[in-house]
Amino acid sequence: MPRHRSRPAAALLAGLLSTGALATTAALPATAHATTTAGTTAAPTTGTTAAIPLVLPALTGPHPVGTTALHLVDPGRPDLWAPTPRPRELMAQLWYPAATCGGPAHRLAPWLDPAALAHLESDYLGADPGQLAWPLTHSRQDAPADRGTRHPVVLYSPGSRADRAFGTLAAEDLASRGYVVVAVDHTFDAGEVTFPDGRLEVRNKPAVFAMTDAGIVDYRTADVRFVLDRLTELAAGADPDAEHRPLPPGLGAAIDPATVGMVGHSMGGATTVQTLHDDPRVLAGVSLDGPVFGTAATDGVDRPLLLFRASDERPVRDAMWDALWPHLGSWRRQLTLGDSGHGTFSDLEALLPAARPVLGWPAGQLDAFLGTLAPARALDTQRAYLAAFFDLQLRHRPTTLFNGPSAAFPEVRLDR
Repeated sequence: MPRHRSRPAAALLAGLLSTGALATTAALPATAHATTTAGTTAAPTTGTTAAIPLVLPALTGPHPVGTTALHLVDPGRPDLWAPTPRPRELMAQLWYPAATCGGPAHRLAPWLDPAALAHLESDYLGADPGQLAWPLTHSRQDAPADRGTRHPVVLYSPGSRADRAFGTLAAEDLASRGYVVVAVDHTFDAGEVTFPDGRLEVRNKPAVFAMTDAGIVDYRTADVRFVLDRLTELAAGADPDAEHRPLPPGLGAAIDPATVGMVGHSMGGATTVQTLHDDPRVLAGVSLDGPVFGTAATDGVDRPLLLFRASDERPVRDAMWDALWPHLGSWRRQLTLGDSGHGTFSDLEALLPAARPVLGWPAGQLDAFLGTLAPARALDTQRAYLAAFFDLQLRHRPTTLFNGPSAAFPEVRLDR
């Protein structure tokens, strides 16, 4: 399989969220600003022009949602992507059913912190500071957790160059339906990661691309397994945060470490499949338009797997899935979301259409990236299928959604 660094650096999907195996002919924006100022979640203005407000759709489940972040350090694993020698260091964000809706003591969390937003705007979007008013999420920062029962866990791995925030919509919605969702920032592969001491670590592309695709997936999978170890400690009453910052009340008691699923987008999808292969604690997984690399590609997995792809033509991705399919030894489905693009399976589906006027992207690139399906339909459909899958596999709640075409979601094709 060709290695992604051999693909043109300007390929949109190769450079942003995916590997070369998923690349299209769309080019990356040439505009990237050398300097920027800190972003904000307020509505900034540039001169007399108001910033464009970006909005996240409301949640669909009955639970209020809390969120918190953990700083995790693995002293036994050197960071192979860091520019200087150090232990592997990660940020993980949890979304969980909250005991209350919060209040002034528990503000709505921002989609991304200001320092990371500033870098994202400049390096990724080619937008000038102050042109976009970024949204608050629907989750209350450090709100007390619902400790009435232990909730199943869903791990989330973003794509290459993506941040954990790119999966906020899926994570919040699953949490509103009774799951604890844990997203991992794969430091130095993620575009930007802010640590509690204020450091902003950005992607170290040469170090990442020095590895084979299989090596990258193995390294990311080790991140996920380490985070799952720390979650198990958290559920047992420990505080795994490196600074031992206070945890939201009841958080450990809300986690069921024996009932774990996983979902990932793009390279995060490849990480999901490999984690299913490597770690028996993960009971079921979803790959959102991801490739397949490593030992999972030849060995397959023996637990339920949903493959959910975009509708654009990518023969290498499809060949990977065709090769994997006979080696799936449990429940399996493959779906296609009509009129979608690779970026559809991220928060960018909700955020970027409104930002179109100020993006430093060539004409037509956004449509190629997101497809032409209406964003509201794309997001509603993904949320419904993710919830149905994890309800089926982790809670054993029956559904007919994977039996054939759905009148409620005609955009989805059941491939096999």
